[in-house]
Amino acid sequence: MKRMMGRWIMWWGALAVARPGIAEEAAPASPVWQEGIAVVGSVRVDPRTRTVSAAGWVNQVSGAMELLACGKAGKTHESVFVLDVNPMDLQTGLLLLGLQPGTPPVGLGDGMPSGPELELWVDWKDGDQERSLRAEQFIWNVEDDAPLPETGWVFTGSMIEDGEFKAMAEESLIATYWDPWAIINLPLPCGANDEILLVATNTVPALHTPITMRCQARAAETPSAGERKDDDDGTAGQRLH
Repeated sequence: MKRMMGRWIMWWGALAVARPGIAEEAAPASPVWQEGIAVVGSVRVDPRTRTVSAAGWVNQVSGAMELLACGKAGKTHESVFVLDVNPMDLQTGLLLLGLQPGTPPVGLGDGMPSGPELELWVDWKDGDQERSLRAEQFIWNVEDDAPLPETGWVFTGSMIEDGEFKAMAEESLIATYWDPWAIINLPLPCGANDEILLVATNTVPALHTPITMRCQARAAETPSAGERKDDDDGTAGQRLH
């Protein structure tokens, strides 16, 4: 618990230095412990299972997509799910697990992302039945004529640029089309193309169905080979870790 609080203090301190006045805006919440679970705003962090969870709903049931999940003020016209979270709290939750942000794309659809791997799961109720599927099952690749293969999504982390936490700007949380401002990215070649990924209509629940998104770290303190080195002390493009 002390280690997780220390990580929160470091993250909040770096953010406050890079963005004065943030405390008056949408600052990351201080973790509150409830029966071994760290609650950060509306995000839940379970250190035993190394899982970060957030609630939301089904937002899109067909058509092209660029995001698996966005915030309420995000690109809802191209996101399968909406999560009811402060983006800072989602990033804080992943940092509390001891994960370090990896290397984001250079630009939209440009540059394979890398970083600590996460398994993404979506839970929901279908009548009285509890359902759970991996995130890849909700995404159809038209080139392969198949859902995405099971893969480890990567925590690239968003950044502070020009004094702004970029995940707050567009609320792009989990990107299928590579996004340097998103918190989590899809590390597959199809992420470079914004025209070939569609919502998998045969698996996605009904519109507005409540869901829980679970982000489970695959292994403790095991960054991928391409994980980003610590940046300098400048605030432009500063990684939040």
